[in-house]
Amino acid sequence: MIHIPENPDTSPTADLLKPFETFESWSRVNADTSPDDAEPLVLDCARHLTADPGGDTAHVWVAGLAEMVRYLAGQPTAEAERAAVEALLAAASAFGERSCAHETHPYEEEFGDLAEDDPAWIGLPTSYLFADLPQRPRQDADLCPANIAGIARVTADMIRPFSAADGIPMVVPDDHTSSVERLSSILCDYPNREPGPTLESNAGVDDSLATKGARAGYVITQYASCWYAVYRIAERSVFDAMIEGLETVLPKLGDPTACTHGDDEHPDPEFESADIAEIGFHLRSPGGRAELREALDEYPPDAWLCPRYLRDLADEALTELRTAHTSKFGVRDTTALDGMYVQPDGSLDIDALTRCVIDGDEFDEAPENIAVWAARRHASSDDPHERLVLLLLTLWVTQVRDLPYGVGREVRALLSTVDPAPLETACKHGDEHADGHADTHLDKRLRRWDKRGFAAHLRHLYAPDSFPAPEAAQAVADVWGCPRFLASWARELVLRLDEAYRWMDQEDGYEGSTFSRER
Repeated sequence: MIHIPENPDTSPTADLLKPFETFESWSRVNADTSPDDAEPLVLDCARHLTADPGGDTAHVWVAGLAEMVRYLAGQPTAEAERAAVEALLAAASAFGERSCAHETHPYEEEFGDLAEDDPAWIGLPTSYLFADLPQRPRQDADLCPANIAGIARVTADMIRPFSAADGIPMVVPDDHTSSVERLSSILCDYPNREPGPTLESNAGVDDSLATKGARAGYVITQYASCWYAVYRIAERSVFDAMIEGLETVLPKLGDPTACTHGDDEHPDPEFESADIAEIGFHLRSPGGRAELREALDEYPPDAWLCPRYLRDLADEALTELRTAHTSKFGVRDTTALDGMYVQPDGSLDIDALTRCVIDGDEFDEAPENIAVWAARRHASSDDPHERLVLLLLTLWVTQVRDLPYGVGREVRALLSTVDPAPLETACKHGDEHADGHADTHLDKRLRRWDKRGFAAHLRHLYAPDSFPAPEAAQAVADVWGCPRFLASWARELVLRLDEAYRWMDQEDGYEGSTFSRER
């Protein structure tokens, strides 16, 4: 809002429609203004500019529409958007044809900071176009045709991205350049910093999605990021933020039935990770879009902002994120595993169990399901031998896998029941326990990360008549049930889970295991 001087300028411009009061009315229009209040001001301003887009007072009406850009770039009526954009482009054309002797112009000084995902940098300052004010005296280039044309083009582009065919400087905000670098490193799976906080920060919306360009860029980066999150991220807060952000922006993407593109005119969502990070952030500023226009000629520029295209991306990303959220942080259903891993006589199918752990890759949920299934069965079993094998199976899977929080909570509950008292006393095995940190072992295959070696010992331990004894099995036969060995291994893993889950534990009011509190 501008300050009204006691003795305003008496030029013809200052006589227009009670000028300062009118300008203040324009400057009060923002993203939250109701259409009933905003539309008459927008349409009146556009009507005056359209009537004489290159006239002596055109700069006033350009300034008016620029002041109302927060409303116009948000969700105006179709009539207001069309009228404003057409009027601004007509002014840009009229003034852009005139000669200019200035090397730089006032609008260029602020242009590099225009970032539409930052509410403070939506729109160019234009009060100096309106009058010669004490706090901002007129400068030589203020009313230069190139300056007026530049403001008109940029404002039109913020209202309707890519509407200005050319003439917008290809200048990307520094914050966006940094964001592209960080996100590209994550999506290429070589993060240059901790990825979780970056993805969570990128997912925040608040008042940062006030324009079509910002919303389109947001959806595209979230779509690209969701795949990394699903396969690489373990923090619940990241998923919560991404899901909430997409749910918030989805209703603001526009009517999908308004799409005028053919199916082959929508960008292929299987884009290169580094490219999509750049596209997603460059869509959020006029300068970034100008650069994209030069680089992306395979699809119509406005296809990147198509409501149907963006809604499809957002819906798919939400489906993936919600499914992963349930899998990673919810309670797993293991009822079907009894039929897979319990034999008709009620004994464990130890061969199938161990093979599943051996064969599962890092993205396979089956070994995780075995861990939580074993923990649950351990609690209900009254067979000491089976309970020992189930405990060892749970310890083993926890050792060789990074368990998601939903699984790890149940596993930690079992491991926390292992009696820690033997840790305070010596045992007859001394340093001969199968220990992942030792340099020598009775049998190197006893290393807990040696899946096949450990599986062979576990099979023989459970069913010695069915599975041959691995080398050194007799020498370590009683190590597996050693209370000190089990307590040490359980303590090590509980502490590791406590550390991995500390933030989620705090959110859930869990104060940590006895081991963590003692340490």
